[in-house]
Amino acid sequence: MKIQIPPYVHQFPAPALLIGCGTIESPNLITCSWFGTVCSEPPMVSVSIRESRFSYPLVKESGEFTVNIPRIADLDAVIHCGTKSGRDTDKFDDLKITPVACHPLKSAPMIEEFLLVLGCQVKQDIKLGSHSIFIAEIVSIHCEEDLVKPNGKADPFPEEQIVYLDKRFWIPKLMK
Repeated sequence: MKIQIPPYVHQFPAPALLIGCGTIESPNLITCSWFGTVCSEPPMVSVSIRESRFSYPLVKESGEFTVNIPRIADLDAVIHCGTKSGRDTDKFDDLKITPVACHPLKSAPMIEEFLLVLGCQVKQDIKLGSHSIFIAEIVSIHCEEDLVKPNGKADPFPEEQIVYLDKRFWIPKLMK
């Protein structure tokens, strides 16, 4: 028999991603799992960030961010960027990764070493409660050439995705 319990959000699997914000000269990363597709034409996504986070004003003021999609090998970076604040440390320097321009964005950096990155321009931000949601148009996709499929779209390496669920990171098993 089912019983009703109070609602909460950490029961649902979500992708673990690194959001790039700030500038090339002063870059920052934040691990986010509250991310999703919101529109296909134009291609749009959303990301929710708590206003107390160092990254929040960087995204709000610049109106842009990058979505750096990690692979299993990047799990240490995902954990580091989710547990350290950009107020106290340079995460790019800590991780020995390279911030590079994400054309046509004006400031938000992407991670050179990551295989797949989305460049996003904020169209709307909405205060929801504990978090604000940024709704953004994907204005560019940067990927390694060998990830491009014959249809012109990037292969998002699903067997390498990291999932956040119930305050832990999971590596899904590929099912056939």
